[in-house]
Amino acid sequence: MRQQVRQVIDATLHALKASGALTFDTIPNYAVELPKKLEHGDWACNVAMVMSKGRNAPELADLIIKNLVDPHSSVVSVEKAGPGFLNFRLKDIVFQRVVTEVLKAGVQFGRRAPKSTGKKVMVEFVSANPTGPVHIGHARGAFMGDAIARLLDAAGHDVTREFYINDFGKQVETLGRTVYKRYREQFGEAITLVEGEYPAEYVIDIAKTWKAEVGDSFLNKPEAEWLPAAIEVGTRENLKAIKATLAKANITHDVFFSEASLHASGAVRSIVDVYKARGVTYEATEGKRKDNKEKVRDAESKAAKYADRQLGGTFLMTATWQDEKGKTPLKDEEDRIILRADGTPVYLTADLAYHKAKFDRGFDLAVDVFGADHAGHVPRIQSGMHLLGIDSKKLEFVLVQIVRITRGGEEVKVSKRKGTLFELADLIDEAGADVCRFIFLMKTRDAQFDFDLDAVTKQSKDNPVFYFQYGHARCASILKKAAEKGVPFVGADKVTDAHLARLVLPEEKMMLKKISQLPDVVASAADRLEPHHVLYYCQELIGDFHAYYTQYKSDPIISDDAEKTQGRLALVAALKQTLQSAFKILGIDAPEHMEAPPEEA
Repeated sequence: MRQQVRQVIDATLHALKASGALTFDTIPNYAVELPKKLEHGDWACNVAMVMSKGRNAPELADLIIKNLVDPHSSVVSVEKAGPGFLNFRLKDIVFQRVVTEVLKAGVQFGRRAPKSTGKKVMVEFVSANPTGPVHIGHARGAFMGDAIARLLDAAGHDVTREFYINDFGKQVETLGRTVYKRYREQFGEAITLVEGEYPAEYVIDIAKTWKAEVGDSFLNKPEAEWLPAAIEVGTRENLKAIKATLAKANITHDVFFSEASLHASGAVRSIVDVYKARGVTYEATEGKRKDNKEKVRDAESKAAKYADRQLGGTFLMTATWQDEKGKTPLKDEEDRIILRADGTPVYLTADLAYHKAKFDRGFDLAVDVFGADHAGHVPRIQSGMHLLGIDSKKLEFVLVQIVRITRGGEEVKVSKRKGTLFELADLIDEAGADVCRFIFLMKTRDAQFDFDLDAVTKQSKDNPVFYFQYGHARCASILKKAAEKGVPFVGADKVTDAHLARLVLPEEKMMLKKISQLPDVVASAADRLEPHHVLYYCQELIGDFHAYYTQYKSDPIISDDAEKTQGRLALVAALKQTLQSAFKILGIDAPEHMEAPPEEA
């Protein structure tokens, strides 16, 4: 529907150019939007104001109206408003034929053709340390990353979903030592865990698995032999559990990228040489600050605790680099060490090597979904990529706030059954994957809120998840009831303009207009990396339908008027398909049947 308005405007502008009434090289970007007030028409356009350089916008609006070219004969009227807006009113049949467009597109409605943009996009998300299970601290980022990947896929991009495995360094070494202790314990040896090691039950399970595989072959071996093997089995089994949890959440990754592989390939060391060759490093005892002030650290911070490790080494100009104009455009506050005095790289060095590898693999856009607690890491990576000559527009960061899980008004952090950190798998078992996905996607990514386990178990309109899915189930129920009454919907191929012409109520036209907007909503949400816009769209559409269903109970969808019944069933079928398509894009199930809430039973 919006596209038809654009076609009218473009055809008119080209005709005016051909006649000499207008001169322009290309038609500039202009907006076709819903007017703020219904009385202003169906669609509002600002093209006259966008093209008004050197001429009067209201006069240009009059010129466009006077010379309107309507290829589809779809426009009833165009009115000039305000400083030069064009308000379009379209024929009813344009609204009504949305039904057949939706039904013929089927599940592809709202999507562009796969890989049609030619743009390769990578979304990195979850990337939980392979030292334990996916817990609730990872949950929002997991669902957000998956939904963003789904949106980008629906927008026609070639999308790769990636999980970065932090399988190098002290954390996995600690895991390996804990696994080895538990392994020895399986042979009757008394062991003692020290601070920082992993006491949870899952490590014992890993040790049992290892024993079953290798027997006693690693007993009494030197650390150089058993530690790599213990790390390998620990990360392998934890990754297996992580993948099982993500599968339960309906989340998959195309690539699991190993940090250890970066070190093994020499990529971490070589990136330091790349930066040195570009002249953006220096040797110093401490890094410089952009403001030239003395560095002050929080005494309780990790940076302060390990300050001695930062003294001396190779620093990257993530803050103080200057461009050809002598300006310092990078956003980091201070230059960062990338190679210690003893020649060992820091965590940031591997992260920079990993992000360089993303673009070396040919991605046009890399999206990182991080927890908000990683916000400080963002300007370092952005600066590091800039210093490699990589366009900043090719790297996007989505920072998500952690959500509190509550029950009975109290925050839930620990599993009563396991006595460990509350795992995502436990949350899914209790609330359901669809509920979890909906709750974690329903707010903007920077919003903080509570996930109330008590509320999401209620089967009522007060439960937003139930209300959301019930909209689709109600559509399915109406179509099923029509078939049972002997008046089944005739289908997209047999529904006629005469049937659709009976859809004349203002509420019906509004729903048809809103249904037609799904492709635009999906494309916009993908561009903004904000899945909640699709949820809000569905909620509004479902709310409109529930209100319409209730308001016209005296003039029901299924009636003795066969033509009107088919028209309204067509609307219900199109609405059902729209919701199913939107739900699928988000990764949420569209149930065919749900029990009616108590207030409607």
